[in-house]
Amino acid sequence: MKQRKKSAAGWTVLFVLLAVLSLLCTAAIYLRVWERLPASLAAPTGTIAPETLAQTEPPVSTQPVQTTQPEPTQPQVSTLTLVAVGDNLIHNMVYRSGQFSDDNWNYDHLYAQVKDDIQAADLAVINQETMFVSDHANVSSYPLFGTPREIGDAVYEAGFDVILHATNHVMDMGIENIYDAIDYWSDKDVTVLGIHRSEADARTPAIVEKNGIRLGMLNYTYGMNGFQLPEDQTYAVDLLDNEEKLLADIAYCEENADLTVCFLHMGTEYATTPSAAAKEQVLQCVQAGADLLICCHPHVLEPYETVTADNGNQAVVYYSLGNFISAQDQFDRLIGGMAQVTIRKTVSDGRTTVEITDYSMTPLVTHTATGTDYAVYKLDDYTDELAARNLLVHMTTQRIWQRYHEIVGEDG
Repeated sequence: MKQRKKSAAGWTVLFVLLAVLSLLCTAAIYLRVWERLPASLAAPTGTIAPETLAQTEPPVSTQPVQTTQPEPTQPQVSTLTLVAVGDNLIHNMVYRSGQFSDDNWNYDHLYAQVKDDIQAADLAVINQETMFVSDHANVSSYPLFGTPREIGDAVYEAGFDVILHATNHVMDMGIENIYDAIDYWSDKDVTVLGIHRSEADARTPAIVEKNGIRLGMLNYTYGMNGFQLPEDQTYAVDLLDNEEKLLADIAYCEENADLTVCFLHMGTEYATTPSAAAKEQVLQCVQAGADLLICCHPHVLEPYETVTADNGNQAVVYYSLGNFISAQDQFDRLIGGMAQVTIRKTVSDGRTTVEITDYSMTPLVTHTATGTDYAVYKLDDYTDELAARNLLVHMTTQRIWQRYHEIVGEDG
């Protein structure tokens, strides 16, 4: 029996040794797997892997940080081209050129040579110096002008968009002719400035919008050749001596438009340099906020320039565009100018800027003649042959160019 007990004990020891060996092998395998696991997985929940205990800062990446930048918005740019001409001064030679019979009056020939330039502009402006009459029996010349309405038809056909009526001849044929002019233009696609049918109309300046650009436009005259408006109708014509209204109108345009344009009928007749009074008037308007000023009345050209007021406001100023067409028989009075202005509006990231990017002048010549040869020409298109046949003043194109630059400067 002892022999058998001894044998059983041996088996027991062997079994224990095998069990211990098995546990050791399992532990070794477990340790090898543990070493190969990432620290974050090797650590039990709620514990920190030994490898991370020494880290106080996250590891610095050597790769550039990828960020998403918003796409820049494309600026929205719009432009507007404006042309303006001087005094449409209708003397008897001018209206007789298109008087073919009692029932046939036509004046398209007067503007045919410059029509393409007028129609190419986004906005074209003319100073209609003389007032229309509906009855041909009332057609007249200097000193009290009564202009056939057919002149207005030709002006409209040529492509003018803005009509200036605040001139020193606005009352030549009486207050009713002012209202007749308003009625005449009412069924045409034009903006009439400087005259008004009612006080309510006079209180609100015109805002003309083209190509997304809003232009506030004013037209004032220095006087009416001694005529006075009826006391109950002083609203009918915009007068420069009404300074309070002028400044209020500029302020309105500054508030409600992108650019303020003033057309002022003023200056010294036949003077080729602006008077001190005209410069003072211009400066007052620039100080108030006007951005572009185009003036008429002297019947001859004057220079143009940029003017800066004391408060830093800046404007482009044409002191006189001279006559557009007339029958005046002096050399300087047959030379006119077409102002050409480019305006640009830029909207970028919610910010809007409006600026005059270019301004210049194209010289014009009135070719006086009989019949339909009567016309206004660009000096570029005027020939010595035509100049020699000019009925009122014989000239050469070289002399015209010379005089033009004497007045406006070599760069004009």
